[in-house]
Amino acid sequence: MSWVARKANIQGDIWPGLPKRCQTFLFFKIKKGDEFKTRLRSFVEAGGITSAQDALDMKKRILDAKTQATQQCRPTKIQSLPGVNIAFSSTGLGAMGKFVFDEAGVKKDRSLSKIFRNTQLRGGLFAKGMYSDLVGEGWDDPQELRKEYHPFGPKGQRQIDGVFLVTASREDDLAQKVNGIKEHFLKEPGYGDANTYRVSNDPVLEFPLVRQGRTRPDKGKEHFGFEDGISQPLLEGLDEVQIKEKDPKPTKSGLIFSKHDGDDMGQPDWAEDGSFLVFRDLQQLVPEFEKWLEDNKHKAPFAASSDNPKEKLAAYLMGRWRNGTPVDENPHDDKDPSLYRSNNFDFHPVDKHDKCPFAAHIRKMRPRGDLDHDHAVIIRRGIPYGGEVSPEEKAAQRSDDENERGLLFVCYQSDIRNGFNFLTTRWASNHYFPDRKSNFIDDHGPGIDAIVGQKLDHHPPRSIGLPDGKNPTEARLDLDRWVIHRGGEYFFSPSIKALKGYLTDASDYPPAFTTP
Repeated sequence: MSWVARKANIQGDIWPGLPKRCQTFLFFKIKKGDEFKTRLRSFVEAGGITSAQDALDMKKRILDAKTQATQQCRPTKIQSLPGVNIAFSSTGLGAMGKFVFDEAGVKKDRSLSKIFRNTQLRGGLFAKGMYSDLVGEGWDDPQELRKEYHPFGPKGQRQIDGVFLVTASREDDLAQKVNGIKEHFLKEPGYGDANTYRVSNDPVLEFPLVRQGRTRPDKGKEHFGFEDGISQPLLEGLDEVQIKEKDPKPTKSGLIFSKHDGDDMGQPDWAEDGSFLVFRDLQQLVPEFEKWLEDNKHKAPFAASSDNPKEKLAAYLMGRWRNGTPVDENPHDDKDPSLYRSNNFDFHPVDKHDKCPFAAHIRKMRPRGDLDHDHAVIIRRGIPYGGEVSPEEKAAQRSDDENERGLLFVCYQSDIRNGFNFLTTRWASNHYFPDRKSNFIDDHGPGIDAIVGQKLDHHPPRSIGLPDGKNPTEARLDLDRWVIHRGGEYFFSPSIKALKGYLTDASDYPPAFTTP
């Protein structure tokens, strides 16, 4: 398939990303599988899903508007560019008759077994979902999860079958798009027109959870104040970007898209151009983070001699100063505009961390020179949620439960186990990664990722090794926790062709085989 065709077939949030200043996540539970599929097909055929080509056209309109405004010496007018994508959990595909949970039962039937071999979406973590994966494996504390991410009932029924991702640059456009989705899927058949409709008493789906995000006033930064979205992977055949000498090289698109070059999952044909979506609900304790930095700024080697010790310590934890300047390129300050958002570094020499700590967030998540290949790759599409820190919170140096804030984290990959799960459990939360550093840091290892690394009661205490000019390094700082993992789910974001065809065709299996 040509890249031109793929761009019209790929959902736009995966690549190149939907333009957005605000976003609503409509998590849904399918109540009537067949009727839902009928309504979904008509929704997609009417152009309801925003493709990659649509997203590219949107971005061009935004760029053209900015260029024109600059030429005319006037402010840029915000464009009305709403978008919609959709993704399904394994239970959602099951409700549509397209995913089997009773594999043993299906394999006893020759005809069903053949269908299973040809159409079942691969991925054990996707099948069991985030709760069973991360709570079951001892990473997430179930007491901290929002109730909607919990299974319920004696059989542990999951509450979320899918999600509509709705984006816009203006709140009124977002609300209009969200209302249009609700109308299409909730209205009573045969009643009302485009302006009035009756909500069915027995709808095809329900919305157990709605999460809303919006960019902060300081656009592009998450709530801890760091520039976000830097160093996204470049995909061969899609991203035409001139890279510098030490920039990460473009990666095979199969690490993000199913059945592309580099994807070894052996997915069914209908999954081509799709991608696994991971949604993660992350609460951020901003006043507590700022207090810890203030309390510990003089304990970090080389920070005390900095013009701003607190900011130097923050940069050590992230691997970048808050404006995006990499500490590997400038460990002393963030004053050079040419280094904002720079990617021209590789952590060499990798046997030392004189500039960027081994366990800094960006080094944990993308080791660059610490490894000789880029095998764990995700594309990030998150958005902040919640209000700014209030004066009362600043004074108390403590977050108010009534004014929660954080990040609605979204990422895409062709394999959840080798993408999000691997990055979270094997790298971020592993005190001994990057490995082969035992000669340069003490027996505690480089340390945990201070931002997203997870620790429960049975895990080692949170700490990080910091550069101190000694070999081996002796400096180590105990860490608090400023990100609370509130839950989430694993989804598959299919191609537009699959939404119009296979997924909304007749069910493959009787309901007995498709219920967990």
